[in-house]
Amino acid sequence: MINKQKNPFDPSFGTPPQIILPNYQSDFESPTSVAQAIAYDDPNRVIFITGLRGSGKTALLTQIEQQVVKLPNTFVIEIDNNQRMVQNFGHNLKNIFKMHALTDKIASISVMGFGLSFNKTNEDYTTQDIENIMTMLTKLNKRVVIFIDEFNHKENTREFIQLLQNLKRHNLNFYLVADGLPKMIYDIEHDQTLTFLKRARHIQTTMLNINEIEMEYQKHLNFDPVVTHQIAQLTGGYSFGFQLLGYKLWNATMISQHPANQQTFDAIKSLYIQDLFTQSYDIIFDNLSNHDREYLVGTANNMTTTQIADLMNYQKSAKQQQNYVNQYRRRMIQQDLIIPAGNGKVKFKLPLFKEYLADTQNPDSIRYNPLL
Repeated sequence: MINKQKNPFDPSFGTPPQIILPNYQSDFESPTSVAQAIAYDDPNRVIFITGLRGSGKTALLTQIEQQVVKLPNTFVIEIDNNQRMVQNFGHNLKNIFKMHALTDKIASISVMGFGLSFNKTNEDYTTQDIENIMTMLTKLNKRVVIFIDEFNHKENTREFIQLLQNLKRHNLNFYLVADGLPKMIYDIEHDQTLTFLKRARHIQTTMLNINEIEMEYQKHLNFDPVVTHQIAQLTGGYSFGFQLLGYKLWNATMISQHPANQQTFDAIKSLYIQDLFTQSYDIIFDNLSNHDREYLVGTANNMTTTQIADLMNYQKSAKQQQNYVNQYRRRMIQQDLIIPAGNGKVKFKLPLFKEYLADTQNPDSIRYNPLL
């Protein structure tokens, strides 16, 4: 008889999985707490969720949205970062009035100097149109919470943030909750024209708790406790790794009917590592600069600062070399790929990433990219 039970693990990007474990530093950063801060009119209007690719940013953003949508007098707008953001925002604001029968209430509000027109298409909203609508919503004691997945630094982003900066200056009732890779959020915040973002609230995604991973594997897989412990340890707490390994093991034991034992885990392990490298680490590595890669490969090979500087072909004094290499150390910490490990040393945050870097330097590997 075919087992029609659905796989509870989901390694696909962009959709929240069925099993979601906490990937934030404290309860103050939980989806419920973030929504409650908005409900109590937190003066900080912008919340950025940052973290590694595959660390569960989108899942956390979705969980926050699910809590925010329950708040009274609150309207949620989702905006695609690749669209004409200002026009999309104006179109959504107009729809709020139409869908929630707010148009009839406008007559009771006195707003000097302008009127509202709902005959515009979604192609011709001006900044003043949007400010007018937001003023009306604020006077009706309504708030608008904007959600953006995979926020990045583009010209349309700058135009949209400048609009929000103006809304903030007029104390209009909106919030922006967005997720993005650390470098993307860093670039946006350090745009000199977008100064109000510099004090945005940050939620940094964290590695998952290994014990909680082990408990979920015990609940949904049938391996004995000793093997389950090995399985959980292999993920290193990486959210994508947790979903990917669970997905593969569930399919192997529940669909292919392999026994839940050490031999099956060992067989799946190599397939898991292959997909982990291909689906996540290759993308991370490809998006790095050449000097970023040289720093990481040098660090993986326990090179000294001078040796790494030589690898980067930076032939200066020892002090200059140290300052130069430290720039890349800071960059990799900002991008969440390494963490300080005491005494000036660092360690890789991602599980098996050191092994991945070694694979990039292996002439027999398909990802051979000689830097040494």
